[in-house]
Amino acid sequence: MATATTRKGPQVLRRWLRRPLSTSVAALGPIPDYDEEISDIVTGGYTHEKNVAYWRTRPVTVTTRLAEVGASLGVWVAGGLLSSDARKKDIRAVKARAGRLNEILTRLGPAYVKIGQAVSSRPDVLSPEMLTELEKLQDRLPPFATEEALRVIEEEYGRPYQSVFRSISAEPVAAASLGQVYKGVLADTNETVAIKVQRPGVATSISLDVLVLRRLAKEVRRFGKLNTNLPLLIDEWAASLFKELDYRRECRNGIKFKELYSHLDGVYVPGMYPELTTGKVLVMEWIDGVRLLTKGTNADTNADTPPGADLSDEVRLVEVGVRCSLEQLLEYGFYHADPHPGNLLRTKDGRLAYLDFGMMGEVDERIRQGLIRATLHLVNREYQALAEDFITLGMLPEDSDRAQIVPALTGVFAKALEGGVNNLSFGDLSGNLGRTMYQYKFQLPSYYTLLVRSLSVLEGIALVSQPDYKVLSAAYPWVARRLLTDTTPELQETLMSLIYDKRGKLNFKRLESLFTQATRSTPQRDRDAPKDAPAPRGDALALILSSKGTFVRNIVVNELGRGADALWRVLFDGAIAEVVRTTTSSSTTSSSFINELTGLSLSTDDDREHLEGLSRLATALRKTSSAEGYGTLGADRATGTPGGPHTIGSSCESIEELLNAFDWLVREVQTLTPDERARALQMPVDIGLNASQRVGARFLKWWFALQDGAGERKRDDGGNGESGGWANDESPA
Repeated sequence: MATATTRKGPQVLRRWLRRPLSTSVAALGPIPDYDEEISDIVTGGYTHEKNVAYWRTRPVTVTTRLAEVGASLGVWVAGGLLSSDARKKDIRAVKARAGRLNEILTRLGPAYVKIGQAVSSRPDVLSPEMLTELEKLQDRLPPFATEEALRVIEEEYGRPYQSVFRSISAEPVAAASLGQVYKGVLADTNETVAIKVQRPGVATSISLDVLVLRRLAKEVRRFGKLNTNLPLLIDEWAASLFKELDYRRECRNGIKFKELYSHLDGVYVPGMYPELTTGKVLVMEWIDGVRLLTKGTNADTNADTPPGADLSDEVRLVEVGVRCSLEQLLEYGFYHADPHPGNLLRTKDGRLAYLDFGMMGEVDERIRQGLIRATLHLVNREYQALAEDFITLGMLPEDSDRAQIVPALTGVFAKALEGGVNNLSFGDLSGNLGRTMYQYKFQLPSYYTLLVRSLSVLEGIALVSQPDYKVLSAAYPWVARRLLTDTTPELQETLMSLIYDKRGKLNFKRLESLFTQATRSTPQRDRDAPKDAPAPRGDALALILSSKGTFVRNIVVNELGRGADALWRVLFDGAIAEVVRTTTSSSTTSSSFINELTGLSLSTDDDREHLEGLSRLATALRKTSSAEGYGTLGADRATGTPGGPHTIGSSCESIEELLNAFDWLVREVQTLTPDERARALQMPVDIGLNASQRVGARFLKWWFALQDGAGERKRDDGGNGESGGWANDESPA
């Protein structure tokens, strides 16, 4: 009898856990609607103090909500622990649990829906079955009644909705966590618009859930002994969430976003109607399009996707999204902080449309430059400099122990870069870095969380059709182009420290790599350029000759001037070597004369190495030119590091390649724009001036050395002093 009871106990408990959610939490009662009373938190900005002051007088409601959240999530967790099918990862059981989690988060309200949305695009975090269900949280939530929506519209406008809209769809076309969207037609212009209406009582619901989550986060931090200030992160998230509730702010954000990014190729930003937008009603341009897919979905399960759709187009649009995200994060510092697939559409003409501008982030110039430097130092494995970048970015305190942190970062990043930059997984890197952050008490600025989420979502979308897609590999070409064309002194200094060593010697391999990577990034039109203007060229020559390429053009001119100075001395030594070779066979030539010629050398190994570096750089520029198919040079192509002695023969090969490059340049000039052609024609003049300054400086140095030597010989009564030569002199840069 005892055995039978023991056997039946877990079965009864499992049946209780699987019963409909409403029977387990409905008895806890509804949350009162105090939406109007907390409007100051929406319009004036969220603070923890304001929120606590409001709910301090409502302890019963807070306690009830804590019980509801605890019971709902506790039942779901317990069901997974006690279900043998779930432990065995049975597909049907996993799908059932995923559906139940979707139901729980939906019932718990907007704050928990937002959490579900945050992980719904991460195939490296959740199983495909979980993702399929949680994706429904993006724009397929249960709607509230249209009658309520019409009531909100009329309350906001203070007049019948028919006076503003000729028609409104009978049912919402999408229901999100904070509101739902209708398709309408304006009464006065017949324009088709999207009408976003806020859920009644949503501000109260979020306010209460933020309080609950903050209390839970405080306990988790205390018992888990976490370094991260979880309550502070909840506050930052809540402040951003409350900003979303003011639709007038969202309208302003949308207008600004369109001004900054609508010129980018492949990007579409809908227009806003500020005159028809209120705190709870947003009117914007209607866009016909389909959602992007994520891991765990396919064209057959997405009702918006036509059968046989080309999923490879998703990767192209993700590339567009990555470029746009980099423009947002690193160029202008104003970025879309909620780019889940429900907010990204593929338009009929193949562009990527951005929706929902409620959650936006801003990054100041100092942080933007720090992020670029950190990326460059990561790619070039300069981990000491990377630790300094983390301090600049506010992730480490100034008094951090570099001796401990640098080896830890080296271990994380060296492992991540084992397969090269093109195989660096953003998801794996952020996960491994997170463990190091915990160990060494890193601080997490608010922008870091939003940045990770933005790039993680884009990588998750691309993984649908390209399982080996890496978002950092797609991002680095943009960073390389930005570094080569940036006009700020800080990033120009970063470029110089990256490509020059402490002796002032150019690292041709790094410069060539930057040019090669930069040509993989499509250059964008300027914001003020005419819409019908041709797309700018993306090859390295066009970059050097562009209006933004002045700094790197001066670097090239300087190195070519140095090369011209080295060239004549290498040619002179070559001629002397030929004379020696031909005269050694002549018996009439005195041996002393031959010895004098043999000892006469004006060039050095550095000169010949420099010419070989220029030769390789010229080859790279040719391979990335428009005339010869720019962008065909692989990112990981060997750069041909010179080995062995730099002989006269190898220098002659370098000179021949430079002559070929000059011939190519003459032909390429004909394809340039007038402004680019003018800059190209000015370069030989600048190179000549640079080289003549070097030769003049070298001559003066030799002359003064000669005079000093003559004076020494007189003082020494005809001593055996040596006159200064030109071989090892270094002229100014």
